[in-house]
Amino acid sequence: MNTTNNGFTWRSQSTFVIASAGATLSLNDFLTFPVLAGQNGGGAFLLLYILFLFLLGLPLLMAELMLGRLTRSDPAACLRTLSEQYRASVYWKLAGLGSMLAAFLIVSTLSVIAGWSLAYFVRSMVGVFEGVTLETAKLMFEELTIDGERMTLWHTLFILVVVGICAQPVKQGIERFMLVMVPVIFLLLIIGLILAISSSGFTSSVQYILYADFTAIDSHTPILALQRAFYTLALGLGVMIAYGRYLPANVSIGYAAGLVIIVDLLFSIFTGLSINALMLSAGQQPGVDSQFAFRIIPVILDRFSSGSMFSALFFLLMTLAALTTTIALLEAPITYLQRKCGITRLKSAVMSGLGVWLFALGVVLAHSVWNGEGFTLALFVGDDAIRLVNNAGFHDVLAFVSSHLIQPFVALFICLFVAWKIPREVSHKEFLLSRHYKFEIWNYLIRYIVPVLLLIVILAAFGII
Repeated sequence: MNTTNNGFTWRSQSTFVIASAGATLSLNDFLTFPVLAGQNGGGAFLLLYILFLFLLGLPLLMAELMLGRLTRSDPAACLRTLSEQYRASVYWKLAGLGSMLAAFLIVSTLSVIAGWSLAYFVRSMVGVFEGVTLETAKLMFEELTIDGERMTLWHTLFILVVVGICAQPVKQGIERFMLVMVPVIFLLLIIGLILAISSSGFTSSVQYILYADFTAIDSHTPILALQRAFYTLALGLGVMIAYGRYLPANVSIGYAAGLVIIVDLLFSIFTGLSINALMLSAGQQPGVDSQFAFRIIPVILDRFSSGSMFSALFFLLMTLAALTTTIALLEAPITYLQRKCGITRLKSAVMSGLGVWLFALGVVLAHSVWNGEGFTLALFVGDDAIRLVNNAGFHDVLAFVSSHLIQPFVALFICLFVAWKIPREVSHKEFLLSRHYKFEIWNYLIRYIVPVLLLIVILAAFGII
């Protein structure tokens, strides 16, 4: 059933939780959550977010982990094997292929942003940002993003690090890296939180994120919270199927999945408190885009004693978060190529890394040579055309196709497959739940609630609601 697992399993439940937490620590935790929470009711938004984490995120996360452990294989082989075993259509395996395609496209965009973080880490280390103004910092970032050669250099360095880790056997590569780097990430986050507490904006940050303002909630707020709960756990990307294949048979999937969600939630809250405190202390309003951190954070941190060191730690934190996410996203494509082509993990990692590097050049060009030129994607319904992406950059097209088109559809198909194609007794046995009623709650959610919530995510992505 599996030719690439080589009998490896995570050394313990805590190791799995650490590795999975690393997979969910995306740059979105830095760049979107602080503002989404603050602008949409603070604690009120947080309550909705937590609700959807457990209504949508937990059942679907458990389903993906179960698929991985049942077959000990990559997403495509996993769904193909189970389809044959339970007499379902072989086309269910397309969901597995789609998940890996979405992961590949996301990495192509993420690696360029990670290159920015790596560049800013080095710049901070050598004191480039000492005494800079907001205007100067903005110009410095624009100079970087229009310089295709420099962006290619930093993007290439990041990919080389990723390939170097992924090419190793899982025990020596991903497991060892996650066990070291995820605790380092949290240590850096604690340092940032301590720095934020000492700033004048920390009280305002607490009010901004944690105090519930129900008057700020409108009809769109629950949808934002639902989308955030879905995307933060890397669902529909094959990550948790790939990591679930290494899950020991005696580990409770539900308990482990719950721990992953709690760790991710705490990371989001601590990150939001820290970044917003620094922004508000400088009289700046946090912004929801992938660039505000590079334009503003170096200036804000320069106001502190040892500002260059804190700036370097911040961008190191961003780089490591991007690194843990990237190696998780590439695990399924790497094992798929390894199995499909009958090659070593080293060759598969190199092929995957080279593919990402080449595809990401389009993102580099979109910021430099192609800057100002856009692409349009439209869905034709009869004589009417619905513009999905209107005159957008190449990176925006990749983001829409991967995150808003493929990812939620794959998650929906996986949800339906687990709910209606895999026998109840198989799921019940695999989950190792201590009480039968817990399984019945999961079964009800995965059959009736999760599909509806995923349809809402899809409709929101298309701008229908």
